[in-house]
Amino acid sequence: MEVKKPKLVLVGLMFIAILVPWFNTELGNNFSVPEVSQEDVTFYEINPCKISLFQFISNNSESLYQNHYFFRPDNSSSIKCFGRISGVTVLQKGVETQFFISVGTSSLLNLIFQAVIWIILFSLIPKNNKKIVMSEKVKYKNLIILAVSYLLTFSIHAESRFYDKNFYIFEFNNLNSYLLIFLMFIFIVKNFVDTFQIRSNSIMNYLPYLFLFTGIFSGYNLVLYSIIFLFYGLVSLTEQKGSKIFNSVFLILSLWWLYNTKGSFFFSPGKIRGFTSSIYEFNASLFWITFSFLLLKGLWKVYTLNKDSFSILLFTKNLSLVSFFLILFGNLGSNFPIINFFNYYFFGLQRYGVDLNNPFAFDEFLVKISWRGLFPSSETIGEFYGLCLMFIIFVIIENKQLTKFHYLGIFSSALGLYFSNNRTAIVLIFFIVIFSYLRITKFYQIQKYKISITTISIGLLLLIFTLQSETWTESYNFMSESLIFKARVFQFDSIYSSFLLLINNPESSVIFSSFLSFFGFISYLLNRSEMWGLFIARYNPTFSELLIGSGPLNFGQLYGETVINSPESFLLPHSSVLSYVVFIGILPLMLLVVALFYLLLKNRHNYKFVAFSLYVFINIFKNDSLNYFSTFTLYALLFLLLYNRVKFNDDKSTLSAKI
Repeated sequence: MEVKKPKLVLVGLMFIAILVPWFNTELGNNFSVPEVSQEDVTFYEINPCKISLFQFISNNSESLYQNHYFFRPDNSSSIKCFGRISGVTVLQKGVETQFFISVGTSSLLNLIFQAVIWIILFSLIPKNNKKIVMSEKVKYKNLIILAVSYLLTFSIHAESRFYDKNFYIFEFNNLNSYLLIFLMFIFIVKNFVDTFQIRSNSIMNYLPYLFLFTGIFSGYNLVLYSIIFLFYGLVSLTEQKGSKIFNSVFLILSLWWLYNTKGSFFFSPGKIRGFTSSIYEFNASLFWITFSFLLLKGLWKVYTLNKDSFSILLFTKNLSLVSFFLILFGNLGSNFPIINFFNYYFFGLQRYGVDLNNPFAFDEFLVKISWRGLFPSSETIGEFYGLCLMFIIFVIIENKQLTKFHYLGIFSSALGLYFSNNRTAIVLIFFIVIFSYLRITKFYQIQKYKISITTISIGLLLLIFTLQSETWTESYNFMSESLIFKARVFQFDSIYSSFLLLINNPESSVIFSSFLSFFGFISYLLNRSEMWGLFIARYNPTFSELLIGSGPLNFGQLYGETVINSPESFLLPHSSVLSYVVFIGILPLMLLVVALFYLLLKNRHNYKFVAFSLYVFINIFKNDSLNYFSTFTLYALLFLLLYNRVKFNDDKSTLSAKI
């Protein structure tokens, strides 16, 4: 692949822009910068925002590689403090002294600085081959850009409690204060949409990079890439296209969710920042309901516009490259604290990269320690590595020739899957490899051996449960009661959630008790008794909330309504299914599950669709993958592509220009 000179110049300018801010220092200062020590950090206390990050590193070279140094962005600092050291904190953890170095990163500058860098990187994606000017096809484009910018600005107001600690001197009750942010959003939305439109045909093939460049602004609860889907969601509305049934049902549910929003429960987004509400109250619910609606319509619109340009070879090549870069930067970040800081800031991560510098490590019980690298969840990134291996298998099945990138992907993904210790993904990929081999050799014939998809699925589940459990000799009663036992451990005094009251009610139906026992049995086998028990201790829905939820992407009520014994615990439900029970209730969720199984039966001969759907469904049942924007977006678009048997655009002349 020949890189054009303009792109090289662009990349060079981008790297200069990345480095320059960290040399920002107070002009004319003659400070003699001391080394930080456990005994004395007074210099940094009396001279905040006076020396640059580069000056600090120059005089504290150990901070580059010693793992007891932690660089953290200070989003609440002033603009002039950007790139400077705003403070140093010393903490004692056992026998180890830890140094936390705060680096000024003003939230207002973050919005522009990070957006420009990510848009420049996005511009490296090849332009559309066809000379289509998308802007001429979008009616009311400028009005839609203004609407998206207003919606993003409204999110700052709606979640002012979250932003209060991330902004430097900002009046959240004064509407005039939002004018600057609104203008900044207009600049970002306009440039990102324009950049996307002339490259839209390639977007499907570059989706894996969502896992590397997560795109979450430092100090914000926003993802850059959501702008595209919000934009096309509004485009879909103006064109009056899409399912009227979906629009009507969502509108009815939205009215109920908004009417039901009572009280105010704050929720720290933590590792799912960018794809969850930080507070349960009317304005925040209004934003995230609108966000979810436009996101779903935008995903469908982007899919319909660009489905014909999907290339399984190019997509798998990018999966392979991202797998390699995740391993590379994850290891660099875990060994060099300053790289960990830059990874967090420039990749737009929800959570700092892991500081465990040995991904092969085992604990004192000789159990493999899960290693997540850059991604906030080891299980979810394990799924990603498994997905890469799955698509390489698809390439082999279609008798496509593997490239050096695919071999790199096999090595990186296999290594990453082992590091993540996602045993479910490992077992599923093992079975996909076996079935693929039988398919290739024509030994696997469903009709001849009368092996149905249902039988295979049940067998897979039983094997996974077997491998997950080390105590099959325990009685069923003991395992089934583990969930209830954990839930009661988390109960605080006489405060009961609705679920705990139902469990403790002697008049509970036999059917409910049997179902709960079986659910407890499953939780024990999957090592989820503690997380799901914690969920039961917290979950306190009314009957209507149980049926249709309390609103999309909102955990505030779950985590704030019921007092438990471990209030500091941020353990997510560790099941996307349970998360969406909170969001949309069991009724819509059951309809979605029934629809999924119907589609599987209807398309049982569509090997790629069945393998992908079962792989995703089994994994999301036991982890929180769908609580991450990158995973939700990737899975949704791949589901549509594989279900509709999109003809893969793998013409050699086309690929040679892109690869």
